[in-house]
Amino acid sequence: MNIAIITAGGIGSRMGNKIPKQFIDVNGKPIIAYTIDTFERHQLIDAIVVVCLKEWMEIARVAMKRNYVNKVVRVVEGGDEGQQSIYNGLLAARDYAREAGCDNPTVLVHDAVRPMVTTKLITDCINATATHGNAIVVAQPTETFIIENEGQRQLLDRDKMHIVRAPQCFRLNDILQLHERAIADGKTDFRDCCSMLCDYDIPYHMVIGPTTNIKITFPSDVILFRSLLNYIEMQQVFTPPYDLIN
Repeated sequence: MNIAIITAGGIGSRMGNKIPKQFIDVNGKPIIAYTIDTFERHQLIDAIVVVCLKEWMEIARVAMKRNYVNKVVRVVEGGDEGQQSIYNGLLAARDYAREAGCDNPTVLVHDAVRPMVTTKLITDCINATATHGNAIVVAQPTETFIIENEGQRQLLDRDKMHIVRAPQCFRLNDILQLHERAIADGKTDFRDCCSMLCDYDIPYHMVIGPTTNIKITFPSDVILFRSLLNYIEMQQVFTPPYDLIN
């Protein structure tokens, strides 16, 4: 069993919008609906758990109903921080899996504001987890990086660097136990599961993702996302789930 956990618990303060960024309308559809749609259509995804701001949970349900989403089995409340939201999603996935008779499904943790995730990337993550035990999507940087520390500047070798993205894929019991270990240790501010793996020195397998797998954070990202969608429509070749780059 493969369960997608879509985290939509943030308020998106950097967007400067009155509504959470995952609910911003783009071409007549909220961003979260584009994201869920890709997992909904994927043949290997059995169920979807959505983690959402409490006051937006009903709006999320309405959006999913309007977009004919059938695989969402739980809509649960997010936490004050991203780590708590992911943990709430993992617990919901565990409960659903147990009800379905599965003890240890594969889970894919993905940001609601990464709407350009592709079917191929999801498949690659599932296959890599089956082989390596986990899979972290990364992108290879194209910019030059300089780190500055107390007036000293150092040029970094970008060929050895990776940008951590999502999905981040695991066997449920492994990542749930790690989350519970972190909570017991009083560590509650990890940005994502990969950060937690690094902190505990746990090896992870990297999957190179397409450059279009952007995270919508600033208003300019919305413009970029809309442009990508318009490009897809203009080409009349690509259809949801938006396999722009394989």
